[in-house]
Amino acid sequence: MPCMEQQTLEQRVEWYVLRVTYQREMIAKRRLDELSVESFVPTKVVRVTLQNGRRALQRRALVHNYIFIRSDRATIDQIKSFELPYLRYVMHTVNGVRQAMVVPEQQMRSFMLVTGTEDERLMLLDSTTTPLSSGTRVRVTGGVFAGAEGLLVKVAGARERRVVVRIEGIAAVATPRIERELLEKIE
Repeated sequence: MPCMEQQTLEQRVEWYVLRVTYQREMIAKRRLDELSVESFVPTKVVRVTLQNGRRALQRRALVHNYIFIRSDRATIDQIKSFELPYLRYVMHTVNGVRQAMVVPEQQMRSFMLVTGTEDERLMLLDSTTTPLSSGTRVRVTGGVFAGAEGLLVKVAGARERRVVVRIEGIAAVATPRIERELLEKIE
């Protein structure tokens, strides 16, 4: 019988990062919506040419092969076993122990706020190679990105400093330029 601490860990609702095989993140998202399980796939709208030569707009994943699911571990395990067998937890090491990757609520809300906009000026950065160690932690106080928290940094390929919201090892997204009056330094 599992100990009490282990049971509470399995029952805690958190944002888990899962890998989806063969770019089926939108299919998984639709199925999770049908099951009333909160999930998020950052998307962008792209113009595509259909087989008949016509052009159309399609929603595609911004970060391929990842889906974020907000639920408890037991529910996700059940979904993985019976509904979506192609989902796999993204694992990482914390204090020498391998465990499923969890994104803190505020960080996930900021990421969703930034990637959930249709702004074409968003920049997707490679979170593994983009140096983001130096930068001021800020909160956006107004505008479309109000409430988002991230680092104010100079991003290669951009003239001005931008707020970058990052999920370590998965993705980093830079907002368009935000006026200094709308930024508040976080201590």
